Amino acid sequence: MEKKTFVFDGQDDDDETMQLPNPHLRNIPPNLFYRESQPLCCLFGPKFCLSFPKTFHIREKLRMNRDDCFKVYDSDGIECFKVSNPLKTMRGKHVISNADGEELVKLKKKLLSMHPTWHLNSGHNLESRLATLVFEFTLLKKKGHVYMYDSPYPHEDDDTDYEHLRPRLLIKSDTTGRDFKVFDEVTNEVYAETSKRYVGNSELLMEKDDYKVTVTPGVDVLFMVALTLMYEYALSDIEN
Repeated sequence: MEKKTFVFDGQDDDDETMQLPNPHLRNIPPNLFYRESQPLCCLFGPKFCLSFPKTFHIREKLRMNRDDCFKVYDSDGIECFKVSNPLKTMRGKHVISNADGEELVKLKKKLLSMHPTWHLNSGHNLESRLATLVFEFTLLKKKGHVYMYDSPYPHEDDDTDYEHLRPRLLIKSDTTGRDFKVFDEVTNEVYAETSKRYVGNSELLMEKDDYKVTVTPGVDVLFMVALTLMYEYALSDIEN
């Protein structure tokens, strides 16, 4: 039986390979956005921006095995992305690939930080840092600040320097951390909504996670999936 893979309907660049992402439109005033002709939030190119709202499911394969941890499906059950930890670095690095195995994004945990911090890398050899998620946790609130860099993007091994940037996106969750939203810091427009549920497995006596992510039209699906995973990793690090 032939394997079905999801095909994004957005416009793609002429180059078939994924190079450094397109600008994330930070310098364009919010009132100039026009959804039918220009993406609302585009980090990895128009290819990943759909013209209609779409729900995706991020499903954990086994909670005790993080080396090949998540797969992403659309609402029809068609595989879109998969997440692996090829270097087996105790969840310090994770790679998002498309259904054909092409590596698109690397999620890298910053060690020895005051707040749980994850970097999003892409480009050539997945070595260019595009965004940083800094997690803030108290007894009353859980939220993350997303800082986005301008080209030329820093190398993944460069010192973390985002203090001069303002958060472009915010992620806020309820007190349980199971439901959260990604929204623009300035306009408060919601880019994605995520709901988390646990699926029990009586035979293995363990649970696996299932996230439902609904992405707004004109918003980068790959970017929202990556932010959801980084947020989950940061939250689970704190809880564990």
